[in-house]
Order: sequence, then structure tokens, then C-alpha cells
Amino acid sequence: MLPDTETMTGSTRWPNAIRSLRHKNFRLYWSGQIISQIGTWMQVVAQGWVVYRLTDSPLMLGLVNFAALLPVLPISLLAGVWSDRYPRQKLILITESVLMLQALIMAGLIWFDLIQVWHVIVLSFIYGAASAVEQPARLAFIVDVVGKEDLSNAVALNASGVNVGRILGPAVAGVIIAAFGEAACFLLNGISFLAVILALIAIRLPKQSLKKETLQVVGSLKDGFSYMLNNKIVSGLLFIVTISSLLILPFISLMPATARDSLQVGADGLGFLLTAVGVGAILGALLVANLRAGIRGKWLLVANFISPVFLLLFALSRLYWASLLLVILIGASNAIRFTLANSLTQLNTSDEYHGRVMSVFNLLFSGMSRVGALAIGGLAEVITIAWALGFSALVSAILGLIMLIKLHALRNLE
Repeated sequence: MLPDTETMTGSTRWPNAIRSLRHKNFRLYWSGQIISQIGTWMQVVAQGWVVYRLTDSPLMLGLVNFAALLPVLPISLLAGVWSDRYPRQKLILITESVLMLQALIMAGLIWFDLIQVWHVIVLSFIYGAASAVEQPARLAFIVDVVGKEDLSNAVALNASGVNVGRILGPAVAGVIIAAFGEAACFLLNGISFLAVILALIAIRLPKQSLKKETLQVVGSLKDGFSYMLNNKIVSGLLFIVTISSLLILPFISLMPATARDSLQVGADGLGFLLTAVGVGAILGALLVANLRAGIRGKWLLVANFISPVFLLLFALSRLYWASLLLVILIGASNAIRFTLANSLTQLNTSDEYHGRVMSVFNLLFSGMSRVGALAIGGLAEVITIAWALGFSALVSAILGLIMLIKLHALRNLE
């Protein structure tokens, strides 16, 4: 039992669906993350809207997101090594502080009417660099806080917390942009980082016995890649993350173009579309939190197939209410897929490789979505956003069907 775990008996026992909340440290971190995620999703809406307002270009939406990928490529793999060598809590604290500063700078540039697209690109690059260090450490930090026994539940609840932010943040952002402009969203996001920073300061963990690696960084990376390639379950899960992130997740980055050009709505309509994604995502994450052992692999592969089917229907839709329903379904199936991929990857990874494996997971999850956004955004300049999203969804559905039929090892995962 971890030191912060509360021993619950009788009427005070935590329900199974939220059992990881019995860890005080996880409650602190989870609460701070929810508040911070509300601000983060406000910034997502505001950034997409300001870029599209300045450029009228789906390609530029993709380019801004791609700028955040550039530092991820060289930094993310090193961050996995750092996460295995240095205290993850301190790494997260430093990077959250950098992300707060980035949001406040964006707020100032917009507030004083100095903002240009190149500012957004540069600050997206900084955001990507900080996130590349933070995300693998954050993913592995959950194990430090709750242990492996409650890991699947903690990952699902953490995803639910992220999606509470995805529900509330975009809806609030749409109203705030209409009333006060984009700068207010960035300012509130900067302030929201204080919640997770204070939570990290308050968390007390036993001193980590960090293993002093005898291998140099390059050797550690080679060792990590060799482990992943030889672990068929982990490599299969990472392949699913790669395809899904490349072909499905870009629809979120490109939502401003879909909202304005295909559905003929403004910032408030965009906010509610992204909120609907979050509603579906939190439902999907809560479903995963309640899944019994023995069927998680099957749910993963089914969700991996049906998510692009829903996206294909969304790309064809011109009715706003139908699009809201479809993005709820996309959000739910994506949450099931990525939450299960996350927890199953960690459960099937040896402790000494956690940081490196999760850095690759993060690189594929975040990085490939930005590559996809750039490619699909460029394609949208030629054949419209609807046709570009429809094409990516169709390719993903075909691959998902093949994986559902062929990946027997993943189907049997518990």
C-alpha cells in the first residue's frame, strides 16, 4: 500500500469506479489537473479562432499545430530518459510553470493588439517543447502516485478529468471570446496553471530510489527501442496510437474551419462542438473505468474501428445538431481507445522502461496528430475540409477493420 492510501472499511469504502481516489496524492493532482485542463481547452479554442481570424486558412491551422511538433521530435525521447532518471514531480512542476508563462505572453500580445501569426507559431514551438518534457513524466507519474494496482482506474479517471476540462473549457471560451476577445482565454489559462502547480507542491511522495543508469543517453534510447520492438503487445498498442493520432485526432485542430465553412457557425458554435467532444470523451473514459478484466483488448479494437466511421459521417454532415451528436460519439470512442491504449501499454511495460515507453507513446499521440493536421489542412486547401476529413476517416476505418481481424494478441488483453 502506498503511504498516502487511506484504509477504507465498511461504509467509507471508495466505490470501485473511483477507487484510485482513495490515494490522497492522486486526489490533489487530479483536482489540480481538472482546473488546469479547463484553462487549457479555453486556450485551444482561442488559439484556433485567432489563427483562423488572422489567416482564413486551414493550412495555417495545421502549421501552427505542426510548430508544436518540431521540438517534440528531438526532446520527447530524451524526456523519457530524464523521466526514468530524475524526479518526475520536479520535472512536471518546472514544465507547468513554463506553460503558464507561455499562456500569459499570448494574452499580452493579443490584449495590446500586437499578435501576428509568427508569434503564435513561435509560442506553439515553446508549448511543444515544454509539453514534450512534461507529458511522459506526467503519464509515468500516475504510477508513482497510485501504484499498478489502481493504475487502470487512475488513467481512466485522469482522462475523465481532462475531459471535464474539454467540456467546460470550450463552452466558456466561446462565450468569453464573444464578450471579451481571445486574450481573456489565454489569461485565464495562465492563472489556471496555479492549481496544478500548488497541487504538485502539496504532494508528498517517498523519496524515489532513482536508478543510476550506467548507459549513456544514446545507449538508453537504443535499449528502450529494442525493448519496444521486441514486446509485441507494446508495439501493437503503439501502432494503434500512431494511426489514430495521424488520421483521426486532427479533426479537433481543424474544427474552426469545419465550424465556419461546413456548418456556418461562429466562435460560440465552435465552443459547443468542442464541448460535445468532451462530453463524449468523459462518457467513454467512465465506461473504461468500469470495464471488468478480460475484455479491455476487445473494447480497444472495436473502438479503434468505429471511431473513424463516426468521423466519416461527421465530415459529410451539414446539420449542426447532427454534427453535435456525432462528435459526442467520436469523443466517446476516442476516449475508450486512447485510455485503454495508455493503461494497457503501462501495464505491459517493465518498470525500468516506463519513462522511455511513455515518451514514445506521447510522441506518437501528440506528434502524429500535428503531422496529420498539417497534411489534412493542406489537403483541405485543395479539396475542402469536409472531403479531407472524410478521406482520412475512410483510410483509418479500413485499417481499423484489418486490426480488429488480425491483431489477436491485443484482442485477448485483460
